[in-house]
Amino acid sequence: MISPFEVIETIKMIQEENLDIRTITMGISLRDCCHS
Repeated sequence: MISPFEVIETIKMIQEENLDIRTITMGISLRDCCHS
């Protein structure tokens, strides 16, 4: 489960760095796999 704080941080990163959405989605998916 992704916490609201993580969502806000991710949105800030997108706005500040214009990161590619696919990269972020992949990062979240990988992180979820690691935590499982």
